[in-house]
Amino acid sequence: MKPFTRTRRHFISGIPALGLIAASAAEEQPIRDILFGSCLDTHEHPMLDQTLSLPRDLFIFMGDNVYADKGGIPMMKEKYALLKSSRFFQGLKSKPILATWDDHDFGENDGGVEYAHKKEAQAEFWNWLDEPADSPRRKQEGVYHAQTFGPVGKRLQVIMLDTRYFRSPLKKVAKDRAMLGGTAVPTDDESTSILGEDQWNWLAKVLGEPADLRIIVSSIQLAPEAHGGECWGNFPHEQRRLLTLLRGQPALVLSGDRHWCEFSRLGVFDFTSSSMTQKHPRGTPTPNKNRVLLKTYHLPNVGHLRIDWDSRSLTVKIISEKGETPLEMQVAFTEL
Repeated sequence: MKPFTRTRRHFISGIPALGLIAASAAEEQPIRDILFGSCLDTHEHPMLDQTLSLPRDLFIFMGDNVYADKGGIPMMKEKYALLKSSRFFQGLKSKPILATWDDHDFGENDGGVEYAHKKEAQAEFWNWLDEPADSPRRKQEGVYHAQTFGPVGKRLQVIMLDTRYFRSPLKKVAKDRAMLGGTAVPTDDESTSILGEDQWNWLAKVLGEPADLRIIVSSIQLAPEAHGGECWGNFPHEQRRLLTLLRGQPALVLSGDRHWCEFSRLGVFDFTSSSMTQKHPRGTPTPNKNRVLLKTYHLPNVGHLRIDWDSRSLTVKIISEKGETPLEMQVAFTEL
């Protein structure tokens, strides 16, 4: 893997890109093909082999990259080591990789700000990605970061949110009052947060940086209506705050977590790809009035986003382990 060198258009919120990002003159070329996925409970699977065969300029891990919420930090170290040495991960390293986490790699199922070992978990997250010991990312609380690729006119900014480190506890109800997706319900307590004030302030700043297209990566879904599971809809005031920040921006959201795929819109498009290695056991989705395609997909998959900078449009596909395309949508930049 090539070492990092400073380039004119390769930065993370004012600091040099670090870790697994390889540097070369090619970084001035625009990003065209992005693969994105979530929820890997194994590192040997036909879907992962299929993923390596697809065109990519960038791969995005959107969370639940390992399942380490049982067994503590020792198990987390072991799971990351297995992923890091896998044929899949080694095959990805020839191109840039970005990652955030969700609950299972954060270390506690449905966990948030109250998780006692979140600092240790953050250290293991950056160890997995070979983040240098003196990196500013290691000194920051939370794994949020942003990166910009490409020349003027074709600049892509990818913003990786952390929806775990600062997130307030979920409001839950008894099982006999639960929705189809679980016992979580929207809160009316506006003192609660998903991102925390430090991350909100950072996000407002990076959204002011120049970009022709922005991708916001959230481990949990933004656009679907509340369904009982984890989503931004459980914190309606936080959901509104993010939608307000993104208004007028050339932005879209990528999300994971649900173990099925769906395309939704609530002000912005939210394209959900999940899971890379697991079949959704129920095979039916929760209700979602914000779904823009009626069809959903519930088998192992990866998302593929292709950017056509000449026509100023993008195509989002869900790819199956057999290379089929069960979901596909084309969107012009002017529709974002």
